[in-house]
Amino acid sequence: MSAGSDELQRFSFAKLVFYALGAGVLVLVVTLPIVIGLARPYPTAALCVAIGGVLLMVVAIALVSRKMMSGVQREIDRRRAEIEARKRAGNDEA
Repeated sequence: MSAGSDELQRFSFAKLVFYALGAGVLVLVVTLPIVIGLARPYPTAALCVAIGGVLLMVVAIALVSRKMMSGVQREIDRRRAEIEARKRAGNDEA
């Protein structure tokens, strides 16, 4: 088997969710001490950092899930192209 089909067989939504949410939590873990440190002296700055942290969390989740799904999509496209090539070859022989 090729490495691509091996990736497709190993894909699971649980793994995708785990990695994507893990990336989001990692962003929040980094921004939380900054927000706490800014909360008393500069509450507006802390709010801006918190909102930025939430936005960065969404971006991190999107990037991780897109990266994981791109390999699966390449495998789907490859298999679809093989099926289309076989159909064309079958029509040419007839």
